Amino acid sequence: MKNYLIGFSICIVLAGIVSAFTFRNRIYAWTLGDIPAIYEEAMELYKNRQYEESLPLLEQLAGLDTAANCKFVLGDLYFRGLAGELDYEKALSLFEESAELNNTDAHNNLGVMYLSGQGVQADYSKAFRHFQYGAANGNAQAQVGLGTMFRHGWGTARNSSTAFDWYRKAAARGNVDAMNNLGYMYASGFGRLMSAESALYWYQKAAALNHPKAMYNIGALYAEGRGVERDLKKCAEWLTKAAMLGEATAQFNLGNMYFLGKGTERDLDKAAMWYGLAKNQGHRNAERFLSLLEEKQEIAELDSNFTVRLIPER
Repeated sequence: MKNYLIGFSICIVLAGIVSAFTFRNRIYAWTLGDIPAIYEEAMELYKNRQYEESLPLLEQLAGLDTAANCKFVLGDLYFRGLAGELDYEKALSLFEESAELNNTDAHNNLGVMYLSGQGVQADYSKAFRHFQYGAANGNAQAQVGLGTMFRHGWGTARNSSTAFDWYRKAAARGNVDAMNNLGYMYASGFGRLMSAESALYWYQKAAALNHPKAMYNIGALYAEGRGVERDLKKCAEWLTKAAMLGEATAQFNLGNMYFLGKGTERDLDKAAMWYGLAKNQGHRNAERFLSLLEEKQEIAELDSNFTVRLIPER
């Protein structure tokens, strides 16, 4: 009888443990209270860039097994350090949990981390797999990432035509990075016949949506006279728009234009200002050119065919 009671007690305890584990998510949800109201408040704070205020609410919600979007958003805060704490390890864990719940934004961000080696060992195979899942399920940014891997041949065979197709799908969803990259593909003849006119078309669509690289690239087309009449003044105007939005390459090249008096009046103070802003963003040539300028050394003029190189989003 004693052994029977012990065995029965053990069964009761095990049943309790199993039940607690099974209903853990429900129990935790019950302790939170009004989950929809907490979620609405957290997302409103996040949208208003009140990241530090949204952090504790998102941490509560991310504890729910089914909270795919909250896990992603919280991971994004840690990934970009938006709430004052940059933590790739936490971001990776949260993105993985969210991705297991089929969140395509999480798959995209995992692709970015594995592609760039941010917080993890770079792994093109894993990056490709995450981008592929997100892209196949309609995530426009993942489609851009997958297209870029095909364009470079990272984790897969290089295929410009396939890259172009993924960019086109993302652009159809309104993705401005994809629009800019389509412009680059047309301008360079990757995946399609070279067409400066088509390149300008896509750059203009992205620029209309305030994409700084696209603005810079329109300036580059004017610098080279590709698809438009060569006009360094218009080049400087477009580079200024991009530079004002923080595009480092535009800032550096605008510094060159002011230093050389190309498309602008020669103005060494403005040249120094733009070089300095580009330097602060880590532009590799800006520091050297700024030093030459401060030492009152001449920067050799390239030639009469002053050019600005096109750049893709990635």
